[in-house]
Amino acid sequence: MPQRMLIVAAAALAVLLGCATAVEAPTPTAVARQPSALGFYSLEQAARGRRKFRQVCSECHFVSEFRGPDFESEWQRQTVWDLFRQVVRTMPEDNPGSLTQQTYADVIAYILQLNEYASGDAELVPSQDAMDAIPLGPGAANRNPGKELRDDR
Repeated sequence: MPQRMLIVAAAALAVLLGCATAVEAPTPTAVARQPSALGFYSLEQAARGRRKFRQVCSECHFVSEFRGPDFESEWQRQTVWDLFRQVVRTMPEDNPGSLTQQTYADVIAYILQLNEYASGDAELVPSQDAMDAIPLGPGAANRNPGKELRDDR
């Protein structure tokens, strides 16, 4: 009987190891699309970004410009760094680059929230390395199901 249990255990182990080796390693893109356990930005950061958006950006822009299919299509195959860099270089229109790097990162966190990217405890850091790892475009977000934001300015 013990020999039979040993054979069954060995067979089960072989099956498990076979399954484990059959799983493909994630591609760098797939890994980049998944947030860390802490998310892409914090809710507090997105709230700061929302306040700043309302104070500065909403004079010229609607929230709807920064979410949904049109936004995703415009930014497909680009990263959060590309968006951040564009916003810093061009906004606010009357004084581009005049906000702090952290304030720009807060606004970008708000845009990520609008597009249902996962939030967590960690803040989005205004650095190329951190932001380049987050792709934009259709299907890029790790969505937060059930969250709908209705706010047009």
